[in-house]
Amino acid sequence: MSIMRIAFFIDDYLPSVHGVATSTATFRAALEGMGHEVYVVAPKAEGYEETDDHVIRLPSSRYYVFDSREVATIYPGLAKRFDAYDFDIVHSQTQFSLGVLAHWVAKRQNIPHVTTIHTLYTELIDDYPLAVISGLLALSVAFPVALKSMPVLPRVRRNSIKHLNRRDMKMALSRQGWRLTAAFANKCDACLSPSKHLARILIDDGGLAAPCIVLPNGLDSGRYRRANAADSPVPKASGEKIIICVARLSPEKRQMTLIEAMPYLADMPVKLVLVGPGPSQEELCLRAEALGVADRVILAGQCSPEEVAALLKQADVFSLASYHFDNQPMVFLEAAASGLPIVYCDERMTECLTEYNAILTDGIEGEDFARVLASLLSDESRLAELSDGALKVARQFDSEAVTERLVALYTDLIASRSA
Repeated sequence: MSIMRIAFFIDDYLPSVHGVATSTATFRAALEGMGHEVYVVAPKAEGYEETDDHVIRLPSSRYYVFDSREVATIYPGLAKRFDAYDFDIVHSQTQFSLGVLAHWVAKRQNIPHVTTIHTLYTELIDDYPLAVISGLLALSVAFPVALKSMPVLPRVRRNSIKHLNRRDMKMALSRQGWRLTAAFANKCDACLSPSKHLARILIDDGGLAAPCIVLPNGLDSGRYRRANAADSPVPKASGEKIIICVARLSPEKRQMTLIEAMPYLADMPVKLVLVGPGPSQEELCLRAEALGVADRVILAGQCSPEEVAALLKQADVFSLASYHFDNQPMVFLEAAASGLPIVYCDERMTECLTEYNAILTDGIEGEDFARVLASLLSDESRLAELSDGALKVARQFDSEAVTERLVALYTDLIASRSA
């Protein structure tokens, strides 16, 4: 196997803790373990001093419309800076600013460009309407210029716009979002989707024509096997059960639903632990107080990877209430590797979710979660059965095995380009 020099382009990398950053870091570690050289191109993170000589930080500015995140500043001519690196392939983990830069670098160096679609962005429209609509408008204008492609215009008849209701408008904006995402992917040599249902949306709703490969995220499960529950920063009383959710505290993750399940579990010694930072923290605290469950809801905030592993090892059930937003959450892999049964409500998610380790609720509200959680937490044999199943399911997503498939794709694309 020949050694490759690979560049990942990502809009928000470490020290941020979220699924895309974790997935990228996991693939990077596995690729480097196989002997490949991997660079990561990312925005500068305010207050963070980069010490990794294979992470290339670009000047950035804070984007206040969506979550005050740092966004890299790109401009014509920036791609020339990367000539000296002589990459063999570029892989964008984003379709926004640094995705466009990855496109420019690939074109300039005449190398393949792979992109991974990680998120159902347009499903954020209810929670972040200004950000999503302004983003769609910006991309509709910018993509034809930046990618030298045909404009992607909304498929809405002018005389019908005034009759659109809120639901129809949301569907129209969603379709436009997927068509823009697919338009970007169609300029690439291959598109990766971590899940089957996202691949179907890209093809059916977006018009994706580029080769699309379903490649799930992988996980180095060693950290979770080695974790010790005694290292958890959250105390656990004898006989107590813990429901855990590791996710950004934001509306699309719907932690509020899990808090609203807690009053239905009042007769059980159960705590809910929410791990992660985010803008919804104060609202979640207030809701827990209003429902009288504040003493049984713990907001652990942002934790280190080691602390997260210990918290997962300590817990009894993992639950995620996001609905029609997530793709293939990395936290499902982490939960499975920790031997945790998973309770969820999104029927479109399938990767790492089987009858042997997960339970799909009958609805998406707190009461629906409470029914499943009450039944599961009161049945020790069922908990043990699903825990064993989780460990078996996790083996299918070992990072080394998944990365071997990625390397095979890279190798084929590089060979085709040089033929």
